[in-house]
Amino acid sequence: MSASQIVQGRQHTPGHALADVFFAAERQYYRVKSLRTQALRTFHRPKQQIRANLQTDTSGEARELCKFHLKQQLVGVNRGIFGIKAAKTEAIDTLLSELQQSAVGQHPTDDLAQLSGKWNLLYTSLVIKGARKTKLGLREFISLGDFEQIIDTESKTATNRVHFSVTGLGNLSGSLTIVAKFEPVSTTRFQITYESAALVPKALERLFAGNYDMLLSIFNPEGWLDITYVDDTHRIGRDDKGNVFYLQRS
Repeated sequence: MSASQIVQGRQHTPGHALADVFFAAERQYYRVKSLRTQALRTFHRPKQQIRANLQTDTSGEARELCKFHLKQQLVGVNRGIFGIKAAKTEAIDTLLSELQQSAVGQHPTDDLAQLSGKWNLLYTSLVIKGARKTKLGLREFISLGDFEQIIDTESKTATNRVHFSVTGLGNLSGSLTIVAKFEPVSTTRFQITYESAALVPKALERLFAGNYDMLLSIFNPEGWLDITYVDDTHRIGRDDKGNVFYLQRS
């Protein structure tokens, strides 16, 4: 007799309440275990099968599988902003390229509404390291938080915001906000024009004062950007500097 049958056959008296809770927890445990087993089977599916399915994907299942693999690969990489091992980079780039295969025929600039809203950066090949990382204090006492992008298609404005936290200064936190305009120039490409930038609060502005131009040069989006993949939840972009950006809708 299963746990559920025992619970159904038992009269709900105060003396049996604890047993009911136990059997409910047991059912939840086996349900979670079953879902985890399914996910592991999906994770170990050969990449050749993913690639083949993406080329003929009509239901979206292969795309979701590819995004699942990307999620696994991105665990612990801190968006890639400080660099990661070559093998990990190659694995991520391969999955991004495979996901883009399913976007053949997409014309993002023809439907700006699908780009509108708030997005969070999951991964980028843009890397801060070496002297730049040291001068900006990112080795020791300054940490990077979320990278957000808000796209307003009515005004054709993209607001990029990078959050910072500083240890040793009363847990100071703030952000760099860069506002840029965008214009479609092809079915997939946008021309990006820098508009303005601001560091808040003033204490953070003073902290970066000597290296503000360097900070701005890293995050300034001016140039062109190709949207190489977009769906309801994720987006891939590649810019004229060779950087790739993988974002998730908030």
